[in-house]
Amino acid sequence: MEEPTEKTNPWPFRLWVAAVILLALTGTVLITALAVRQALMQDRRLTESQTNAILAIAEFPYQIGASILQIVRLLSRDPYLLLVDKKTAEQSHWQRSFPAVEDTGYLLFSGVDRETQQSIVSLIRVANGDIIVRWVPDWKDILKKIPMTKDTKKSARAFHPMLMPDGSVIFNTASAMVRMGHCSRKPVWVLNDVMHHSVEIDNDGNILAPAISLDGFADNPWLQDQIRDDAIAKVSPEGRLLEKRSFAKIMRENGLQALLLGTHGKVLNKDPIHLNQITVARATTEHWQRGDLLISARHSSTVFLYRPATGRIIWHKTGPWMNQHSVAFIGDHQILVFNNNVISASYAPQYFMVPGNTNGVMVYDFVTQQVSEPYAKLMVETRPVTVTEGRAQLLPDGGLFIEESEVGRHLRFTKDRLLWSRINDYDDKQIGIVSWSRYLTQEEVALPLQAIANSKCPTQK
Repeated sequence: MEEPTEKTNPWPFRLWVAAVILLALTGTVLITALAVRQALMQDRRLTESQTNAILAIAEFPYQIGASILQIVRLLSRDPYLLLVDKKTAEQSHWQRSFPAVEDTGYLLFSGVDRETQQSIVSLIRVANGDIIVRWVPDWKDILKKIPMTKDTKKSARAFHPMLMPDGSVIFNTASAMVRMGHCSRKPVWVLNDVMHHSVEIDNDGNILAPAISLDGFADNPWLQDQIRDDAIAKVSPEGRLLEKRSFAKIMRENGLQALLLGTHGKVLNKDPIHLNQITVARATTEHWQRGDLLISARHSSTVFLYRPATGRIIWHKTGPWMNQHSVAFIGDHQILVFNNNVISASYAPQYFMVPGNTNGVMVYDFVTQQVSEPYAKLMVETRPVTVTEGRAQLLPDGGLFIEESEVGRHLRFTKDRLLWSRINDYDDKQIGIVSWSRYLTQEEVALPLQAIANSKCPTQK
């Protein structure tokens, strides 16, 4: 009779193999993490090619996931990049109080639209909520004229539209500048040059906007390759680039290279300026001259007063605002600053230095050299919390208009109370983000509306 053989238990061997694999994976992760850390800190022991290779490898899994997500989203009908989840964005203190009968002004709205499922511009009468005119961009046609853009119809935005006397609008897409008439969805012109953030008209009728330059570090090829240099661009009403001034060069010529390059420790700040607003002085006062430019540089939390006539920065102030957006002249000796009040490069929920803080509106007085917050009570009551965008506009009646771009909310205040609040509801579950809208008075819309009424073409309603 054959003796039974003893069976071997395979589990100790399998556990040993699993432990070896786990140890190898742990070691690989730790070594990769260390290598990525050294690459991000620009360790001099690594060559540029080694640094680029390490970062590319680290980014590969993210790129695969992002590509899959993008394919899924492209199959969706909704403009996914222009929408936020209502449960996440909406707060318990929000109000929906629009239209407002007592307000005689207009909202030049820019944002995602449910009907067209894309970003549009429209002129809305606040008193009754009627849409007077709509400009519905043919994004497919526009984007064809911007070869380097990564935008699609589902992501393109019309930033900070300016209503022109002939009834057209001029806006930027963060990749180009566009002029659209009210009769056609096709653009009047597209300037294929990177323009971003604010769009304003200077005293000669030309358009001013932040742009991108390569001139700021022309004497240092390495810095030129590493650092984004913003610029002040001037564009004619016909869409021709008239001038572009490197702001890095302006800062260096004015002895501010320390503010430009010397404040970021061991990590190179590749976007140290980040212009987001250029505002022109309309009159000469004791503190500025007609044609001077008030400039907001978000990433240094600094506001500059720049004189193009001489190339000189005649005043600048860093803080107490943090990562601010929108600056404006007030009267003859004050300026208004929309203070995002957020920590640089922060992530939710730690956007603010102190949990529960909000955006704010600050006023700097050149006479007293003091900063005040005259709208602090209103900010506490309405709690705006836009992080990387946002606008504040002082109105002729002493009131205030605020846009919370990233959550699709517009607020209009009198001197002492909230007059109306509009939420850009897309559907029951989502809110459409808004893209630097403006509040306009009856006087500001009179000429454009007359031009539209006199035209022989239908408007895009």
